[in-house]
Amino acid sequence: MSSLLPANATKYERALEKTCARSFSLHVLIDRIRNPYNCPLPTLPWLAYERSVDEWNEAWSDEQKRQVTARAISVHKKKGTCGAVEEALGALGITVRAIQWWETEPKGVPATYDLEVQLPAGYKADEATYQEVERVVNSAKNCRSHLGKISLTPAALTQHPIVSGAVYCGEVVTIYELGRIKAN
Repeated sequence: MSSLLPANATKYERALEKTCARSFSLHVLIDRIRNPYNCPLPTLPWLAYERSVDEWNEAWSDEQKRQVTARAISVHKKKGTCGAVEEALGALGITVRAIQWWETEPKGVPATYDLEVQLPAGYKADEATYQEVERVVNSAKNCRSHLGKISLTPAALTQHPIVSGAVYCGEVVTIYELGRIKAN
């Protein structure tokens, strides 16, 4: 390897030249690294950081992480609008409808809004989901508007309700397996 450094170059400069020569010989496709849909998964958080993704959760699926990263620029262009809130939650597969204070009957408190959130399959309507939606909304909404309430609706009920009952009619009641009740 021929060097372009002068004869009086320091040890540090020569080491830096060798390091740079090795890094330039790496086969890296910039267009692949910069595309959230094609980049290797280990580099995706760095691409998200570069695009100023406001909310990141390691528990999200790979597809959700790629969607959030891909939509980050669009969210930042619309930041402070209902469109930004819809875009930010849409990247997670969540459908949302914002109801502004003037759209309610009677009219609500000025500068407030409520959200009707339709959760996709795989999301539970629990406290963790509520907090995640609230964090994403707060990072995308404008500062002057105040969030009223969030109504979470699961996409489909995955569990049937369990109903049970008991009747007391006598001094001793023995309950056996389903369908076989015997009273003494």
